[in-house]
Amino acid sequence: MAKLTSFRDVIKEMFYNDIFVSLARFIEDNPDRLETNSYRIKSPDEAILSDFQIKFVNITDSAGNEILFDVIVNAEIMVAETVRRNRETDGIEQWFRISCTADLEDGIQHFRASNVEVYSKYKQRTGNNLSEYLVPIISKGQLDDVAAAFLEKFYPEALTAPMAVPPYVVAERMGLEVKEVHITKNCSVFGQVYFSDSEVQYYNTDASQYQTLQVERGTILVDPNVYFMRNVGSMNNTIIHECVHWDLHKKFFELEKLYNQEARVISCQVQEGSRPEKNRSPLDWMEWQANALAPRILMPAKQTRQKIDELIEKNKRALQTDNMAEVMESVVFELSDFFDVSRQAAKIRMIDLGYTEAIGVLTYIDDRYISSYAFARESIKRSQTYSIGTQDALFEYATNPVFRELVNSGKYIYVDAHFCINDSKYIRQDINGYAGLTDYARQHIDECCLVFDIKFFKNDSYGTKFYTECVLFRNIVSDTIIEAKYSDSGQNQQTEARAAELARINDEAKRTTNIMRRLPATLSGTLVAHMDRLNLTVEALEEKSLINTKTIQRIRNDERYQPKLATAVALCIGMQLSPILSRDMISKAGISFRISEEHIVYQMLLNSYYQNSIYECNEILRANNFKPLSTEE
Repeated sequence: MAKLTSFRDVIKEMFYNDIFVSLARFIEDNPDRLETNSYRIKSPDEAILSDFQIKFVNITDSAGNEILFDVIVNAEIMVAETVRRNRETDGIEQWFRISCTADLEDGIQHFRASNVEVYSKYKQRTGNNLSEYLVPIISKGQLDDVAAAFLEKFYPEALTAPMAVPPYVVAERMGLEVKEVHITKNCSVFGQVYFSDSEVQYYNTDASQYQTLQVERGTILVDPNVYFMRNVGSMNNTIIHECVHWDLHKKFFELEKLYNQEARVISCQVQEGSRPEKNRSPLDWMEWQANALAPRILMPAKQTRQKIDELIEKNKRALQTDNMAEVMESVVFELSDFFDVSRQAAKIRMIDLGYTEAIGVLTYIDDRYISSYAFARESIKRSQTYSIGTQDALFEYATNPVFRELVNSGKYIYVDAHFCINDSKYIRQDINGYAGLTDYARQHIDECCLVFDIKFFKNDSYGTKFYTECVLFRNIVSDTIIEAKYSDSGQNQQTEARAAELARINDEAKRTTNIMRRLPATLSGTLVAHMDRLNLTVEALEEKSLINTKTIQRIRNDERYQPKLATAVALCIGMQLSPILSRDMISKAGISFRISEEHIVYQMLLNSYYQNSIYECNEILRANNFKPLSTEE
């Protein structure tokens, strides 16, 4: 699209003379109403307009093609006054407001300057304001009201009771036709709405080539292979998204067509990113509005709250539990089915409407959903989370000395995307001896897990932040656009105090001390002692550590043999040694950690991931492009 032209520039170029005539007539007829700042002219009896500059334009939207706008100008005026037969003249400046109307269709028609008055900043036109590019000015706090107004016009039934909004019916009532075509070969465009009759290119998958398609004004093209915003919505969301463009942004395109005959379509691309508000272009703002309004139209606030409350009570009875993690997970599924939206869209809407218990369900991290959890509403801020992926955890461990000291203390272990206090109240072991969160921990995640601050970045592939910036929770978007950092917050200080207290009162320190006292001074003797204590055969340890029996036997029998670091780490993880015991064993192997990325990953695995399987540890190593711990010495 060519360079955008503001409405202010159009008015200046096309209607300067019309405004000049209206303003000159007012000034000539009302010299006594001027707020003169001349030292020589106190009460002018004559005034003549010399020139003016348009300072800005206040624009108000209205139904149909009409727009109302106030042109604020700074005028240069020659004033005169006769005092005792002496004629005094001077030049002054005065601001004026010229109230205008016009019709915007195939150009600007029927321009009228209806009123001129001296400008007062305290008098503003009320209504739905438009930007200088004729894009509606909508704040985040107005989104639900704007969505309700949209439904009032096109599907008022949805405001009477909870119900699914049929996007094809809405489009039909708006006079729009929806067509499903493969818009691009690489699925980079998920929807388009056309404001003029056009000849367009689409990708014919059967012929494996682009072909021509004639589309009429008011046509919506949607690509059936591209889900809107990846995991935030679906086909229904896409159609309503394009309907919002048609309803709110037609005037923008009428303005653009004055200078750019190619302006005919809004093409909603998957790669649309999110810029800071101060840097957003008119096109960015239109995308933000359509992305933010579509789910609110499909799930209007009042009716969605009503349905959520109904589903909460229903699932409490059906599940016979007050476990909000279980209840909310079921509510998200049912809400998604009821409103015919994606599960993530349903979850986001619940959070946005104040049901923060939904934060802990359907949390997608490290390419998997973690188990649901619950916490007190006031325990974290909107820009915080209890969940952190392995990549962010490794980065924090490597770069944040405060966080690294906490992990190295052995008071926390990394379980199911959480750093949880290492205590039997919160940590359980399954039949294979691997760690997991207890039911109590999942119901009180704020009591036992660390909090992380989250920060969003532009995602080059999916512009998810357009809608989720109002939610700010890691749980619903790709790791590639979020960074989680350890939070130096009061909540974490409380958790740390609790962890310290539990560490003092449990018997882990005593048990570890007793083990350490019985360990021989050599690596071979220490390995034998741990295997005897854990009732592990050489074959069992091979299975748990992926170190072959030949290497294990050699370490057990040859006091002079020094294994490689990866071998020692694998054995420690295979035996699930606590950080103190693993450090002891590695020290006896004559090995020390260097300052390198690979060694930092090893240390984090030994300090907080040792109760997980060797296979899970290898997944983390592979994700960081390091060799897995294996049978090869």
